[in-house]
Amino acid sequence: MYSKKIILLILTLILIASPTITHASSNYQMGGTAKTGLNSLFFDDTSRIELYDSLNLELTSDDTAFEVDFTHNFTNNELDISLKKAYFRKKFMGSNITIGKQPISWSFGSLINTVDYSLGAEALDEETSAKYVNGIKIDYPLNWYSSLSLVREFNSEYDYKYGFRGRTLINDYDVSVNWVNQKSTNSSDLNRWGLTLKGDISNTGVYGSYTQIDYKTKNFQINTEGYMMGADYSYFLNEGYGNRLYLQGEYHLLEKNEGLNVLLNSLAGAGVAITPSKISSQEKYFKVFLSNVNYNINDFSSIGFFTITSLEDGSTALIPNYRNQLTNNTTLKVNVSYLSGSSNEIFTGGNTLPGVVCNIELSYAF
Repeated sequence: MYSKKIILLILTLILIASPTITHASSNYQMGGTAKTGLNSLFFDDTSRIELYDSLNLELTSDDTAFEVDFTHNFTNNELDISLKKAYFRKKFMGSNITIGKQPISWSFGSLINTVDYSLGAEALDEETSAKYVNGIKIDYPLNWYSSLSLVREFNSEYDYKYGFRGRTLINDYDVSVNWVNQKSTNSSDLNRWGLTLKGDISNTGVYGSYTQIDYKTKNFQINTEGYMMGADYSYFLNEGYGNRLYLQGEYHLLEKNEGLNVLLNSLAGAGVAITPSKISSQEKYFKVFLSNVNYNINDFSSIGFFTITSLEDGSTALIPNYRNQLTNNTTLKVNVSYLSGSSNEIFTGGNTLPGVVCNIELSYAF
């Protein structure tokens, strides 16, 4: 309660001071996004409609950023306030040092990223709250194509969390190596490292990753690994005048053991929950295939289709989406999520998880 009051007080002071700030320095910019939407959730025996609206406000300059989200759920009449950004950035001895609440994501264009700093931070072209962390990040550019990054996160859920990433270019392929170490006295320790590769073969983009996890609790210690291969291709219609067909496919192999639950957090970031007990242990790896088809109808609207398929039982999450920029500031989005599996399959709904979710959202940027 007190944290929400503090955020409201800070926001009020910023709103009062913003005309003075803008007048004093043109480096400061203030803006945001207002949204209103509807979620329709369909379970086996019932359905539910949720109405919400939200307001995002952001104040930025060359070296600082402050961003806060207000979300009001009409169903339970609750107001949720979350601080997304509150950081200061400074150059020091050739490095960029960022201190405070900040976005940290080691993305490389994949639909699901099992080697990210925080698993589930970004999935299916959408970001989640896991992307924003409290900490210190140091970025050191070695040259125009190589860099080093070091992260020290502060989080009450564990004792400490460190992350390191090195990135370079080898034979026109973007290569990165990263490592994350997380320690918690009361629950579990996590040590994982990953390797990513991205480049082009002819007109097709190709990418891949490998990750390894050492997962330790009070009862057991186990090692898990995951492989991923992907490709994407863009085809321009009508000689490229606003019409583009984008195709993307991705194949994951995730080792089945107790550590698999950690990697499944990446899929949870896509809004698709998986019950680990439904994954059989007959084979060594859990296999998942993802696809993305997106067509730009014109410069203002597009239609797309995501799929996530378990190759173990054939169950699939189907996620069609539509986007239309109605005016310079107003955008309409429609998303549907459908789980095709039966009750004993992996991608399935029921009385706990909805089998179908429809979201309609209207946003206005200012």
